[in-house]
Amino acid sequence: MFDLRPQRLIVFHGAEGVRREASGDVVDHPSAPVVLAALNEGQDVWVGNGDRRVFSAGAGASAPVLAFPRECFDLTSDGDRLVGAVVDGALKLTTLFATDASGQRWEPMTLPKPVHATHGYGYSEGLPLRQVSDGAFLDSSPFGITVLEKGRGRVYVLRPGATQPEGALQVEPGGEQDIWRALATPQGVLLLLVINYRQTALLHFALDGTLLGSIPDQEGDDDEEDELIWGGAGVCVLDASRALLFVQDKTLLVSLPGLQVMETLVGEWPRIVSVTPAGTDRWWVGAEDSDALFLLTAEPGPPLRLHASNRPVSPGAPLMHVGYKTPALHWTEHSSGPLTVSVPVTETWRSVVRNDGTSCEAVRIRVSGALVGARVVDVSVRYRGQPLPMVDENRVNLVGVAAGLEGEATAELEVTFKPRGEGSGPLTITVEPCSWQSQAKYWQWQDKEEPRVLTVTGHPASALFPLTVE
Repeated sequence: MFDLRPQRLIVFHGAEGVRREASGDVVDHPSAPVVLAALNEGQDVWVGNGDRRVFSAGAGASAPVLAFPRECFDLTSDGDRLVGAVVDGALKLTTLFATDASGQRWEPMTLPKPVHATHGYGYSEGLPLRQVSDGAFLDSSPFGITVLEKGRGRVYVLRPGATQPEGALQVEPGGEQDIWRALATPQGVLLLLVINYRQTALLHFALDGTLLGSIPDQEGDDDEEDELIWGGAGVCVLDASRALLFVQDKTLLVSLPGLQVMETLVGEWPRIVSVTPAGTDRWWVGAEDSDALFLLTAEPGPPLRLHASNRPVSPGAPLMHVGYKTPALHWTEHSSGPLTVSVPVTETWRSVVRNDGTSCEAVRIRVSGALVGARVVDVSVRYRGQPLPMVDENRVNLVGVAAGLEGEATAELEVTFKPRGEGSGPLTITVEPCSWQSQAKYWQWQDKEEPRVLTVTGHPASALFPLTVE
């Protein structure tokens, strides 16, 4: 399984993937990650939509969704148990817990006091560390689970099956434009820093704070080596003595614990990739916002042999519906087939729109097309049985504003076309939920009433069809 966006989950069964998408008001830029965890060899898949609500997709690619009983920020699997992280309102880690597949009984863990370590890529040398919490992110390797708080500069390492973390590090916090990854190794933890989306450093720490190795070498000054890791993308731990570092146009095989470059493997990689374990010596690799995934397989032993094979992805059943927090207009019935208007007969396009979300203050109806702008047809609109005045906008639109629509309410829409010439082209009819908002002008006197403008506040309903006038 692989996640790329909050509203999408890709589940792989064998060679092919099934993409399942959430519907409703999905968070575009969530504070929490998209949660993924698999138990029972992938038979139980847990997925969250980025607002700390977690669901189980059950067994199979199209299984129904069940809610996780409690809210958590991130979740992963460790053998036959789930491990999750809970944060407070300031996005600081408060609880690390373990539970079985049901999620009913949480077992909180004792968090160790972090040991100070210096990585040399901070922005606060000589000053108190500036901390801007951004949550607690979990990642897995064959040697344990890491809990990463980039904004606080903290990394915890939980070994497989352990009841509490083995240790923790406190380093200089990362900035908003930085991307961090942390993976457990037998000797400690690998920390990948992508600073300002470009400059890259890979550091290997023991859990007592000792720096075991780094790329580039902090004690050397090798410009060629610095160039090797410009534009880092991802990292994965192969085994107890080797790791892979994905950079802009190649992959580096490095040794553990010293991070010596053992081999350079040629290959084009996206600038930032996500790497997800897919079993022994296998990883899913892909770029953000893309279904173009491939399975990376490593053959054990020297020399290392990597095989990358693309895996097709097809649409599947809806993942879940997270509800609406804004107005959401949908057609309950409408035709998107071609419409032909012949002189001198008029034709009427009819539909019913439904608001599946919260109520809206106003509704804006827009009829758009080149034939409308060129006056090849005259357009009249009736909404809820009453004529709706329409005005020109940008020469190709006719726009009218009506009263709002309550939640779960429906309204009839009729658009009549009267021919005046000949032609053909696409036509779009859109119904937008809107609200009136004040727009202050700095040159207005304070005692003047501020002008109000219509702003779209939810999901519009839109129909596109070909129109022919003959």
